[in-house]
Amino acid sequence: MSYHPCELHCHTVHSDGGFQVKELLWAAKEDNLALIALTDHNTFSGYGELDDTLLPAVRGIEWTTYFGHMLVLGADKFIDWRDAVPDNIDEKIKQVKEAGGIAGIAHPFQLGSPLCTGGRWEFKIKDWSLVDYIEVWHQDMTADNHENERALALWTSLLDRGFRIAASYGRDWHRPEKNGYYGCTYLDMDGEATPEKAVRAVKMGRTVISTGAKFFFRVHRRGRTYFIGDTIAKGSVTFSFFTDLHARSKNAQAQEIEYKEIRIVTNGSKIVLRTRCDQRHVRLRLESGKWYRAELWGILNGKKTALAITSPVYCV
Repeated sequence: MSYHPCELHCHTVHSDGGFQVKELLWAAKEDNLALIALTDHNTFSGYGELDDTLLPAVRGIEWTTYFGHMLVLGADKFIDWRDAVPDNIDEKIKQVKEAGGIAGIAHPFQLGSPLCTGGRWEFKIKDWSLVDYIEVWHQDMTADNHENERALALWTSLLDRGFRIAASYGRDWHRPEKNGYYGCTYLDMDGEATPEKAVRAVKMGRTVISTGAKFFFRVHRRGRTYFIGDTIAKGSVTFSFFTDLHARSKNAQAQEIEYKEIRIVTNGSKIVLRTRCDQRHVRLRLESGKWYRAELWGILNGKKTALAITSPVYCV
């Protein structure tokens, strides 16, 4: 398995973006992304201009409503978003699943604007197990992005309640930017990146959100290897970290970044282990009923912050 840098939230002139579809693909290719998702607002009209020989792209859509925005990836037919209201969102997501798609909550705490109203998530989900992922990090990666802090807290609270939901980063890419510091979502895909593999990786919880560095872990016990998103029995295990601090370093531009430590975090955001950012292997005893994710921490422009966060493994 290998983690590929992807951008799962992109727009073009088919909604409110500034890119032609081919321009978006070229920009992503020049940014060394392995794959994007085309998620124009409430339309599929850009699909015919996609060219997977230039860069693979997941066919998606951003349901844009007065009650929140939902990213739908990989559905094989049209699911009508126009009648989505707070009390029927579970049924709408079930329809997405029946069409082979996955559903993710976009920027749940976005303030919105007159041109993009309803960005804050206000749908009343009754069964959170229907949700595949949450856009935990969104737009420019600055240490004082309080929208991201709130989204991280929401995701953590849902993990604490037993829901297995993956994390994503969304650049919400609309047009070429000359300035800004943007991250990516790393997806675990064997071999070349494809739309089918990307959807499967999100569905399986094999995602890492990052400001740039490639960072993930595997868990070993008694000759068996477990991956992010997997379920593991309680007991002693070895965490093996892969950390490439130079991956996508060009994106940092003028940002001052210093990587410091790896943390393993569990329920309630409790830190159960801290170690150096260059550590390769650590031993840990897993407890039943807990989730465990890894976080890469450091200093961004003088402020201590998480620079990469994995989706969890789950212990039974």
